Amino acid sequence: MEHSLEDSSPKDLLSNLSRNDVFLVTNYNILQTHLNHGWFYGLVLVVTCIFSLRYYGLHSRKQLSQLPGPKGLPFLGNALQIPLVRPWLKFMEWASIHGNVYSLTALGMKIVIVNSCEDALELMHKRSAIYSDRPRMEVIRKHGGWSFAVSTEPYGPNFHLKRRMINQFFNPTATHKTYHTLSRNALAFARSALDQPMKIQSYNRRYSGANIMKLAYGHEVVEDDDQWIVNADKAVHELESVGAAGIHPIDIWPILSKLPLQIWGKKFVRNMAATKEATREATTKPYDVVKRDFLNGTAIPSMATSLIEANLKPDGRVEHEEAINGSLAMTYLAGADTTVASIDTFIIAMIHHPEIQLEAQKTIDELLQGERLPTFEDRASLPYVEAILREVEYRWKPVLPGGVPHCVIQDDEYRGMSIASGSMIFPNLIGMMYDSTDFLDPLRFSPRRFLKSEGNRYSLREDVRNPEQIAFGFGRRICPGRHFATAWMWITIATFLAVFEISPCLDDKGEAILPDLEYEPGLVSHPKKYKCHLRPRSQAAAMVLHTS
Repeated sequence: MEHSLEDSSPKDLLSNLSRNDVFLVTNYNILQTHLNHGWFYGLVLVVTCIFSLRYYGLHSRKQLSQLPGPKGLPFLGNALQIPLVRPWLKFMEWASIHGNVYSLTALGMKIVIVNSCEDALELMHKRSAIYSDRPRMEVIRKHGGWSFAVSTEPYGPNFHLKRRMINQFFNPTATHKTYHTLSRNALAFARSALDQPMKIQSYNRRYSGANIMKLAYGHEVVEDDDQWIVNADKAVHELESVGAAGIHPIDIWPILSKLPLQIWGKKFVRNMAATKEATREATTKPYDVVKRDFLNGTAIPSMATSLIEANLKPDGRVEHEEAINGSLAMTYLAGADTTVASIDTFIIAMIHHPEIQLEAQKTIDELLQGERLPTFEDRASLPYVEAILREVEYRWKPVLPGGVPHCVIQDDEYRGMSIASGSMIFPNLIGMMYDSTDFLDPLRFSPRRFLKSEGNRYSLREDVRNPEQIAFGFGRRICPGRHFATAWMWITIATFLAVFEISPCLDDKGEAILPDLEYEPGLVSHPKKYKCHLRPRSQAAAMVLHTS
């Protein structure tokens, strides 16, 4: 008969540990005595670090020391040198010293930082067969309730199953079928923003979420505080409060998962409980509602109903139900939050750069003559809008500046340097987007970097790297929703440029209130709250908006 951790005494737990765990066993009673002391967490880190170095770190066949990197401390490695806030900026700084591929260690974990597009594509795209795993994410998967997410799934059968489920609804052909919904919501977004521009960030979240809720669950979002969107946003917020995935001591040393969660402190336990509950609310409830309606014959056709129908057995059981539920939930939790950040960045960029806004509007006017709004059929004819999309969605303020870590599953050699099996591979996206080798004057917002002009006409340059190539991830881990996200971004940008003059609000002295360009730290990089002034470019523009 098996017992849970909650039913086990410390003595029982210790008796189950292997001989290799003797170091931790010896110290366990001492550690238990100090559960409520502030230095306990640090003590555990030191103890586990020593344990790791003794049993895992010293005798690997290939050592990461062959890679350059900053010198660390004994036992701790570079752990105390890596900032908890915006570590990607430190990774950029180190790259200028040690090169675009270098190594760190943190408490025995081997980390490889990749800071250039060329190296990232070589490793994680061309060698994706061995670079497509994820680091252990025991904390958020087991204790935070995120085992459903394909983004945290180890490379294997479950990963492939969930990817197939998502891809069939988000590939280019399937995305084309959603253009009507995306166009309708872009119009609704613009109309709402015109009526109440101070609520533009709220409307952005509402309509970006509405696209995915409709596709995934057939759910119509009709108000800002839609409960399904509120629950999903809360789940993402709680996850961010936990911190970076894959670097907690439990993730690094599996033996620690045998110990009670309480040893990490009361705050940690509360955070994990809140994350797990918020995740359950966001993932299970929508699926249960759609499944009930499907079995009753009242469900609106959606990704959910299609997957349920395809996997429904004669006895009423739904095969792969956990994978279906997880795939549906991930479409919103991963997709909506990132597009929200990108659209906010577009608005902020236009406030700071009215000259670029004006130039883009001229190209739209030349094509449409103010008689209608842009449609997806116009996309190839509006290269300036495409260039703005590349700069705001992908390059200037990447939504995942530190990237999402991969893990290599076997020893590898790259440019004469050894990369050990099990190493965490960090694609430092902001370092790639700010690499002057690919993007001249990278700190400057400049859509024209992607354009060449022929008289008064623009076309896209083919000799400048398209940042979309790396913005959505690499190899077999590339975002399956990228076509859908890009389509929503394009139609929103094109609609707002065609209709609005986007400008800053003014203070009491008539001075412009410019949005802060320093973004919030977090898993997804969002701007701080901002205000903007929207007004129709003309009476004709307002009329076209309301009659389209």
